[in-house]
Amino acid sequence: MTTKTPFLVYILPIILSVGLGTLVMSEALDDSERDLNMWQIGDQGNLGTDSMQLIGLETKYSVSESIEFQVKITNDSTFDCGDLYITLYKFSDSTKEVITQSGFLNQCYSSDGSYLPIGEYYSEKLNDTGKYEILVEIYDKTYKQTISHTESLLVN
Repeated sequence: MTTKTPFLVYILPIILSVGLGTLVMSEALDDSERDLNMWQIGDQGNLGTDSMQLIGLETKYSVSESIEFQVKITNDSTFDCGDLYITLYKFSDSTKEVITQSGFLNQCYSSDGSYLPIGEYYSEKLNDTGKYEILVEIYDKTYKQTISHTESLLVN
């Protein structure tokens, strides 16, 4: 009896967990409509920077000078509406720190060819010198396709 107890307590749960985990994972991977993009890194759904232009953005700014720009989608045949996100990062000691993130929801641009954000400019004032990076992303309504563009800035 004492020789079966360690097997039932320690070994059997491990065998059952691995078996059940394998079964669940194989079912999830066999589903053709499932998208397993947990890391969100790479080119899947990314149309590249040829699809987006940042109008009015410069690469060098002075301290307390406003950064103002608009986004122009140049390849709008894939989708015509989406959510626009603009994230500003600051580099310091080999780390990337988020300074601001702005979201502009339900931006439909195909019908009239207007710039994004519709009816306004993105504007941010930086008070510290250093190297910055702007990431501009627009997602379609289902969040399956993305157009993104990254630009580096220097504030003196």
